[in-house]
Amino acid sequence: MTTHLFVSQAVEPFLRQMAADGRMPSSISSYRRQLEFLIEGLGDGPLARVTPHQLNDYLTSPSVVSKANGAPKQASTLNRMKSVVRTFFRWCQQTALVPQNPAVHIRLAVAPSAVTAHMTHQEVRRFLDTIRQSRSPLALRDHALFATLACTGIRLSDAVRLRRNDLDFGRRRMLLCRTKGGRREQRHVPNGLKPVLRRYVRGLPTHESDLNDHLFRGRNDRPLSPRAVQYRFAFWLRRARIRKPLSVHSLRHTFGTLLYQRTRDLVLVSRALGHRDVKSTQRYAHVADRALAKAVNGMW
Repeated sequence: MTTHLFVSQAVEPFLRQMAADGRMPSSISSYRRQLEFLIEGLGDGPLARVTPHQLNDYLTSPSVVSKANGAPKQASTLNRMKSVVRTFFRWCQQTALVPQNPAVHIRLAVAPSAVTAHMTHQEVRRFLDTIRQSRSPLALRDHALFATLACTGIRLSDAVRLRRNDLDFGRRRMLLCRTKGGRREQRHVPNGLKPVLRRYVRGLPTHESDLNDHLFRGRNDRPLSPRAVQYRFAFWLRRARIRKPLSVHSLRHTFGTLLYQRTRDLVLVSRALGHRDVKSTQRYAHVADRALAKAVNGMW
């Protein structure tokens, strides 16, 4: 066991392990920031001497539990920090950098799931029809992009990484090479989406070397950034006159909600969304339950 190693000296090997495990660069960057805050709060002492008492003091300190204006942070925000601390010290124990895991006692708080607004089936139709009927030079790309998000429920990060050779029209599927958690997954291409993607792909360059290019590209032929997609989404919402607090992620939530309303099968919805745990899918049942309660209340 390496007893003289300081906390800061374990961070880079830990982050390299995350990269080797296939974790997203954004996740690694977030872990790095949280661990920097941890070192600032604890002080950069010997790793093996970190105690549960020190971690408790840190996780309950004003700088961790409160915002800059003094308002308390949400439980979900605090849980992200706790998860980083737990994962880091569990790895330290597994690699024999510490004799015992000082974070083994840390428990996540029960945090209510944020309610994400979603579209109705009619609103999705109006939104996509607005794009399709537009004369904008970007309409063909945007229609294919947002139809893909709405009809498959994939994450925005997966959509902007799609490449042309990830589409298999013969088998009606798309390959997601690196989803959340670093997994390779497949998604079904629905009947209504297939002609939309075919029409879009036919308008792209046909050189063989272009097959590995990103499917959705922006200025200077560079891959679309998530921020650019959010901007285009807000633009088309205004054009479609849909006035709801929506984001691009709302399309994934819409897909899950509408699929559950159609099937009432949480396991099926969980598989369609690529959730590892069906508990992550229960929010879509809650949405349907609220709609049911509203309908019943309206009867009397």
